[in-house]
Amino acid sequence: MTLLLLGLLILIYSYLTLKISTAVKQTINPNQSILKFFTIFIPLYLVSYPLVGLIGFFLGLQSLISSFRFGNKIFDVLFTYPFWFGLVFAVQTFFPLLAIDIVKIISSLIATSNLQAKINSILPRLTLLIALTSAIYSGIKIYIDTNAIKQKTIDFEIENLHPSLNNFKIVHISDIQADARTKREKIQKYIDIVNSTNPDIVIFTGDMVTYGTEHIPIAVEMLSKIKSKSGFYACIGDHDYWAGIENIKSEMQKYGLKLYSNENLRLKINNANLTLTFITNIYSERPNFETLNSLLSENNADLKILITHQPSENLVELAHENGYKIFLAGHTHGGQVTFSIFGFKIVPSRVETKYVSGDYRFNSMLINVNNGLGFTLAPIRLNAPAEVTIIKLRSKVK
Repeated sequence: MTLLLLGLLILIYSYLTLKISTAVKQTINPNQSILKFFTIFIPLYLVSYPLVGLIGFFLGLQSLISSFRFGNKIFDVLFTYPFWFGLVFAVQTFFPLLAIDIVKIISSLIATSNLQAKINSILPRLTLLIALTSAIYSGIKIYIDTNAIKQKTIDFEIENLHPSLNNFKIVHISDIQADARTKREKIQKYIDIVNSTNPDIVIFTGDMVTYGTEHIPIAVEMLSKIKSKSGFYACIGDHDYWAGIENIKSEMQKYGLKLYSNENLRLKINNANLTLTFITNIYSERPNFETLNSLLSENNADLKILITHQPSENLVELAHENGYKIFLAGHTHGGQVTFSIFGFKIVPSRVETKYVSGDYRFNSMLINVNNGLGFTLAPIRLNAPAEVTIIKLRSKVK
């Protein structure tokens, strides 16, 4: 993946460098030696992050590999963040400049010589304006989306909702992924927002940490601070599995918390029966047919909620077929780094599922995929800020 991304970026940077440097020559006539230096240096520097990672991998330099995968302050400032800024800038700039080239080709075929001359004089300045605007926009947008925590409220109407569940408030969170970048202070801010909503119940759809066991105590301690009338409930995520399920369960027991896997939990909410079905649906462990048939076929409930990590489409269909009204998942981070090019969204997570971010409807069933808080691969967010989702149940008026 690193080699593929590196090769693609080199092609894009080569194109952008040619276009921008040519525009600079045509507008401000700079010192040619300085221009040549920056033309070579900036693209090389922006792709140095994967190059350093590959060097560490091939030479077996564990400290370099660790910095590449998990980051540290110096490495992030020098390599990681410049790389991701460069990638966002490149994608945001590439398509508008490509559109300019297309306009230039078309105009050369149909425009008069005078009109073509005017177009040729405008395009270099337009190229520089687009590049400068894109650089400023990319930096500001990355900073805002990486640090923001969005609070989203969904009013969900259900036919024949039990009166005890009318105005019942479910808070859905996911993917805290505590690590060197998502630390105690940021998680505390997330938990404070959760508590400020005065939830009836809080459901967490997996991934407490990003890697290893070092950050498990912090993640669990922060989650233990959640205040909810009817409790806090969590399912297993991919990174939880890789960090060691028993390690997480052991830490959760210290706070009286539990991690649920392939089981039904029956709750009494005043006079209403609420069933929470936890399905472990991760890369390393998929539910088999017998497990799903046994868990999903239970019908003795006024409301059934399916809780899992990955929002697999076949699981969504099964939940609907078995009378579930709410399907909750995380995993995708909302795409984490997504682009909108001329109104068309580029979302890498769509390779896995069409349920990427926010709320969807499958007939009468609500599907909510939470953006989570932490990071995977990229230490930034773009057009997919962290999220706390509040689902308010309403009795549907006939």
